[in-house]
Amino acid sequence: MKKIHFMMIAIFTVFVIAACAAPNESTSNQSSPDTAPAEDVDTSDSEFVIGALWSATSVPPVQVILNRIEEVAAEANGTIVNMDAQFDPQTQATQARNLLTQGVDAVFVNVIDPEGIVPSVKELEEAGIHVIVGTLPVSPSANDYIASFVGPDNIKAGNLAAELMQEALVDGGKVAIIEGDPGITVTERTAGFEQALEGTNIEILEKQVSEQWDRSRALSIMQNYLTKYPDLDGIFVHNDDMAMGAIQALRQEGKLDQVTVISLGGTFEAVDAIEAGEMYGTVTEDLVWTAEMQMDVALKVINGEEVDKVVDVPLGKLTKDNLDSFTPTY
Repeated sequence: MKKIHFMMIAIFTVFVIAACAAPNESTSNQSSPDTAPAEDVDTSDSEFVIGALWSATSVPPVQVILNRIEEVAAEANGTIVNMDAQFDPQTQATQARNLLTQGVDAVFVNVIDPEGIVPSVKELEEAGIHVIVGTLPVSPSANDYIASFVGPDNIKAGNLAAELMQEALVDGGKVAIIEGDPGITVTERTAGFEQALEGTNIEILEKQVSEQWDRSRALSIMQNYLTKYPDLDGIFVHNDDMAMGAIQALRQEGKLDQVTVISLGGTFEAVDAIEAGEMYGTVTEDLVWTAEMQMDVALKVINGEEVDKVVDVPLGKLTKDNLDSFTPTY
């Protein structure tokens, strides 16, 4: 049964989740999604120009990475041309074509559709533009066209979530999973979680998808689990935002002390939930480090230096035991 200590959340990753208001497009000045930068954006004195294809700049983790990239670029006398696809793969493909005409030296890709973006990535590479993929990996068929992938090892993230579950349920128990929309990130996170629990006394009963990584859908799924499995001991949720929905369902049913919540993210809400004892732990991803490493990789390839094909972002386990040493960024 659940040994609930103090709970907290893990990321999502990815980076495709809860939104707050943000501009459609930004550059070190402003540009529209499908056109060249505004006429008053002069890049002639820039040491380099990098295009950035974002899935949606309204997503808090994307905002963290975008802001830090712009800061680092400004420090190096460079310009970032930001494009916001607002989760539309076709828009992202159009924006990729537009960057071909803007004289960029490299392009960051925050992928929406790992397979659908392949032709765009190929076209950029063939035009001599270096492509750095971040957060969500592109399809393996595009590996020859990218300079580097800078992002989390999602198998490892799932492993760490399983370790947190084992720490909380020392006597074993029954757990379920709430996933985000199907894709390689979700598949690998669940696989890592299942892999790490093989041979243990923790049984995985079921997994369900919360479409669009939606908090209210996660709440509904959690309610269903509690009805179906009254003796449920734990829940692994694929990001902190959905975990808040699961916690709400547990609160409504008076079962916060029965069901251990493990998540991914390290958000402000997750930290609060840990402090309140409503979550046990979360798996964190260093988004500021991610942004800085993407810039480091980009500048190296622009200068003709060799870079690693895959750069793993640091991941960590966050519980009440180490909460004082952690600072959330979104």
